[in-house]
Formats: sequence, C-alpha cells, structure tokens
Amino acid sequence: MKLEPFQTFIDRLQHAERRGDLADALSGFLGHWGIDKFAYLGFPPAGTREPVWLTTYPMEWARHYESSRYETVDPVVTAMRDGVMPFFWNETLPGRDAAPAQRRFFGEASEFGIRSGFTVPIHDGQGGVAAVTLASDRNLKTLRRATAQDIARIHLAALYFHVHARQKLEAIVELERPHLSPREIACLQWLALGKTMWEVSEILGISRRTVVFHVENAKLKLNAVTLPQAVALALVRRIIEI
Repeated sequence: MKLEPFQTFIDRLQHAERRGDLADALSGFLGHWGIDKFAYLGFPPAGTREPVWLTTYPMEWARHYESSRYETVDPVVTAMRDGVMPFFWNETLPGRDAAPAQRRFFGEASEFGIRSGFTVPIHDGQGGVAAVTLASDRNLKTLRRATAQDIARIHLAALYFHVHARQKLEAIVELERPHLSPREIACLQWLALGKTMWEVSEILGISRRTVVFHVENAKLKLNAVTLPQAVALALVRRIIEI
C-alpha cells in the first residue's frame, strides 16, 4: 500500500469536527481492504467521564448490542480489557468453554454480517481503555489474507484514530448527552432496581400516571422504544446506577 492513502486518512482526522467526519475518515482508509465495518469504544477510568463510542455497524445491531448490554458478555471486549496486543477474532475466541450467552452473541452478530475481525486494544496508563475493532462478513482466514501485508499500518491507523477520536468524541458526547429531569432520572433509577410503576409512585409521592409521564419523556429523550431499553441506555450512559 502506498503512503498517500495513509496521509489522506491523517489529514481527514485532523479536520474532522463531527462523528460522521471521523467515521468517514476511517471507513475510507479501511475500504482499501474491503472492510466496511468498525467500532470504536473508549472506557475512561471508572467514574471520571462517560464512555465514548463510534461505529459503522448496522444501526439495528448497534441498538440491540447497547440495549442488551452485550459489552458484559462480548469476548472481544473482555480480551481488549485484559490484553495490550492486537488480535484477530471470530466465534472461536471464547474457546470450548464459551458461555451460552457468548455463543448466542456471535450467532446474532453473524446475522448482521459480523463474522470475524481485528481489534487493537489501547490502555492509557490511568485506568482507561479503548479499542478499535474492524469487522468483516468474511471468514477469518480470508480476512487475515487480505490484510497480511498491511497489518502494521492498520494497527498504526487505529492508534492515530484513537488519539483524535477520544478528544473529539468526548466533546461531542457532552453536547449530545440527554438532559433528563431529576424526576425522570428518579423514576428510571427505581425501575432499574426492580420497582413497579405503582411502587415508584408511592416512593416518590406522585401518581402512577405522573410516573408514566416521566418515563415516556425519558424514553423519548433517550431515543428508546421500550422501557427496558431506556433503562439499559441510562445505565450505559451513567445517568443512573445500580
């Protein structure tokens, strides 16, 4: 691969101002190997800032992943938290002792064209961890062969992307973060702890109809379709805790 595509990628990153600009920069670079999906996840030191993410995965899969809290069972996330070296992966990553949830996870991912990938873990020394994951609908052997001669350059591109994306996405996330009212947060908090609508109304001293009103507003702000999805999104974004 010539130097020009890499330099173009760096130039586009430097001038990126929105999520779409960042996504287009990395997507354009990865297109040289026929890779059309990537995910960036950034987990700051616990309790400091909200996690940041950017992905070109199918939106339906991204929403399902987030609402199902698959980051807790995703073997790729586990491997990138525990290791520092880049790695290829497919459904065999968890090994023979894979939990049913992990097998189900890979089965569902394959339905969205995610069969194999290459992940670059990035640890910042203060407890933060991030990863750039490239995903393909091809089998692992084919992906390895397609990237074999340029894997060092892809690794370097992932590191460059992290430096730019972390800084810019943190600013974007703060602007995009849903601003729920104290009542909306309280209702979701108690629902996340297993309380019913009626129980929440008794705890907060408001009517059940008012609880429903606050919950529906929270769902709208979180762009959630169902109550469980709203609770999951609020947990992921650290609006509520359990």
